[in-house]
Amino acid sequence: MEDREIVERLTANEPGMVREFFFERCRPMLTYVGQYFCRVKESPEDLIGEFYEFLAADDWRRLRMFKFSCSLNSYVTIIATRYFQHKRDGETVSIEEHEGEVRALREEGERMSFFMEDVKKAIARMQPLDRFLIQRILIDGEKPGDILDEAAAFIEKDETVSTEAQDRRQLAGYVYTRYNRARKNLQKLMTAMGYGR
Repeated sequence: MEDREIVERLTANEPGMVREFFFERCRPMLTYVGQYFCRVKESPEDLIGEFYEFLAADDWRRLRMFKFSCSLNSYVTIIATRYFQHKRDGETVSIEEHEGEVRALREEGERMSFFMEDVKKAIARMQPLDRFLIQRILIDGEKPGDILDEAAAFIEKDETVSTEAQDRRQLAGYVYTRYNRARKNLQKLMTAMGYGR
């Protein structure tokens, strides 16, 4: 589905699109960013619901400002990162402040935030399979089961990876475990770069 259609359906408040976009497609990213910055024991559903309410406020004004000069995932990641940074610091994010940030991003060609640039640098230092899993699951928001065939093909080409999986269920377990290990490694790399201290 194209980003424009997703935005149209979200701003029309279609319940199915809201559930699919926030609680399925963006779930890994929102959970990671929310828990990374806030360090609180809130459930993923609470963090996602809170961010959904923030983004939907004022008739989806922040989303209506999106100019499609980058991917919708990148745009939402930038907003989520700033939102949870402000939450961690005990601050609120006003529409005016957000508008100024969006203008600044637009003037810079909608470049990713420094945080996301550092995430990319950290991911680049990871093993090829880990990069693949982080990109597809954490950043693109896909479910491990949905990319299992691609992961299997990736693993088959990578001679450094040995899963010892005898069937699809064992392969799925390996992919899920490997992804969680890669996600924790990413967090350690980000901490080493000065984030989360």
